[in-house]
Amino acid sequence: MSYFVNAGVFLIQTIFDFFIGLLLVRAMLIAVNASFLDPICQFVYRLTNPVLTPLRRFVPRWGKVETGSILVAFLLALLEFALLGGLAGMRIGLASWPLLALVNVLSIALWIMLWAIVIRCILSFFVNEHYNSNARLLVQFTEPVVRPFRRFLPPLGGLDFSCWFASIALILARFLVIAPLADIAARLN
Repeated sequence: MSYFVNAGVFLIQTIFDFFIGLLLVRAMLIAVNASFLDPICQFVYRLTNPVLTPLRRFVPRWGKVETGSILVAFLLALLEFALLGGLAGMRIGLASWPLLALVNVLSIALWIMLWAIVIRCILSFFVNEHYNSNARLLVQFTEPVVRPFRRFLPPLGGLDFSCWFASIALILARFLVIAPLADIAARLN
């Protein structure tokens, strides 16, 4: 590939993955009942509302799952693969596109949660979550993933290893779920 194609691939992946991630963060924030008044939530909602507000009439929420955000993220992943295929001249079978888009969306969701847990752990050394709204939001955001591990192994001597085990589980999910799905999608070509 030429230098311009490499630059184009980089730009397409960066821009599309940012917006896919933003839509997934919105869906995750809504799933954990994050406060609309939090500055981070307002940032996410203001960036995604122009696309999702008109879509609500046609794609309603399903309980705590905002299906519109997930649907738009999936459609953006499909468009990303179409643009990458056209730019790089790759021949991707149409049968594999939905699975590749699903793999991309799931991969981004796992990375978001993994980084949120890592940031939560680092911030816990410097910021008290009871006094900082951003730290409270981060705890609220990651707690559904961390809580099952805390039940399995309660804090030992004041140290909580649940975030560590949750991180390991997310990395294993990338190896044992995302990678096999990507292999299946590659075989569909």
